[in-house]
Amino acid sequence: MRARSLTSLLAAAAVFAPLGVSQAQPKPEPQPAPAAPPAAPPPIEEDDAMLKDIAPAPKTLTGWRQALALASAEDPDYSIALFEIERSKGEERQALAGTLPTLTGTGSLTFHIVRSDIDIIDQDTGGITTTTIPPSPVATAALTLRQPLIAPRVWYSIGTAEKATDAATVSAEDQKRRLVGNVSEAIVSVVTAERIAETNRVGLRAALDRLKLQKRRLELGSGTQLDVVRFQQDVVAARATLVSGDEDLRRSRESLGLALGSVEAYGVAKDISLDEIQATVKKICKGESLEQRADIRALRLQKEISERAVTDADLRYAPTADLSSTAQYSSEDLIGDKNYSWSVQGLLTIPIWDGGERYGARRSAVAVVRQQEERLNALERAARVEVVQADRAVVVATQSLAIAKESRDLAAETDRLAQKAFENGAGTSFDLVDSARRLREADLALAVRELELVRAKIAS
Repeated sequence: MRARSLTSLLAAAAVFAPLGVSQAQPKPEPQPAPAAPPAAPPPIEEDDAMLKDIAPAPKTLTGWRQALALASAEDPDYSIALFEIERSKGEERQALAGTLPTLTGTGSLTFHIVRSDIDIIDQDTGGITTTTIPPSPVATAALTLRQPLIAPRVWYSIGTAEKATDAATVSAEDQKRRLVGNVSEAIVSVVTAERIAETNRVGLRAALDRLKLQKRRLELGSGTQLDVVRFQQDVVAARATLVSGDEDLRRSRESLGLALGSVEAYGVAKDISLDEIQATVKKICKGESLEQRADIRALRLQKEISERAVTDADLRYAPTADLSSTAQYSSEDLIGDKNYSWSVQGLLTIPIWDGGERYGARRSAVAVVRQQEERLNALERAARVEVVQADRAVVVATQSLAIAKESRDLAAETDRLAQKAFENGAGTSFDLVDSARRLREADLALAVRELELVRAKIAS
């Protein structure tokens, strides 16, 4: 509407300009036939290349569920956390195996290189027989069954391995929470950058419109070259803002692609639901108390594992007892004229002195416990501050949005009044350019504040 009003004013000035000149002549001369009225100025064509929308991303994210599926399948940290659970379960099975019977089979084939011949006298007949000893080759086979009877350290390690599996599971939950947070943050960043890029193009379009109108005014004798230069500066400023905003959008799309496990940039569909993202984040966090946060629970389990390591060092002083049985077969006689044997053995082991290795292990384990306590205390303090800041961020974002809306309304009214004053000759081009710049800044601030409120709600 403002553009049509200013165009009409300029057209009227062009029509009445010849009349003012003719009245100023001292001697009227015969007038020629009246000429046709000047044609209306052509409409402003927005053919600037920078007004075109930025090229879409190679890939587009169509929904929140798709984002979670892609991120869960491709995120390396989350995959590592899942593999850590499998590794812990393997160690848990290893610990259990230390309490169960073991059956071992062995076999050997021996060739003797150095041998001797001996004469053997038969006591019954008196005959002499020459024999080569030792016999070669000799084949033997054995089966050994071993069962631990007293193994306090092995028994205790089973509980430690179970704690390690629990800690790995909780760590995976924490990694999933971080994964959801990173993906949601990346999506909101893309939405924000796209909103800003769109607002920047609206601002550039308005700046170009004002510049073209001012050039036409100058052609019709209304206005100065200084006014044109000021409007040109406004266009240059709008272009600079647009270029910066477009680059931020490209970087946001690339960051989203990395969060989804892809080297290609990802765009976001217009109809993606930010409310669904917020609901999913709330569901994962479950609104639990600070002590139930996955990262704190995982660190607390790590502390318990460290404490068990101290007890494990103490159990190195405990005796152990094993029961083993061996069945053996040989190609040569083992006992008398029998080439097989079977034995049962009990073994009691009492640690006496190992050079201080057990003492050093206990001292190291105690130091690790102290380290875990400090880490846990630091994390709990930081978590409490994060909760307070997250809750406060929602309030601050709400207030900032209300202020941004009011500021934008005032900037729009100021721009309207400056436009009207400029058309009436009561304002300057500087006032009009300044009000347009402030309106663009207010539009950008409003777009950012709207998405900041969404981001704060997700983070809380």
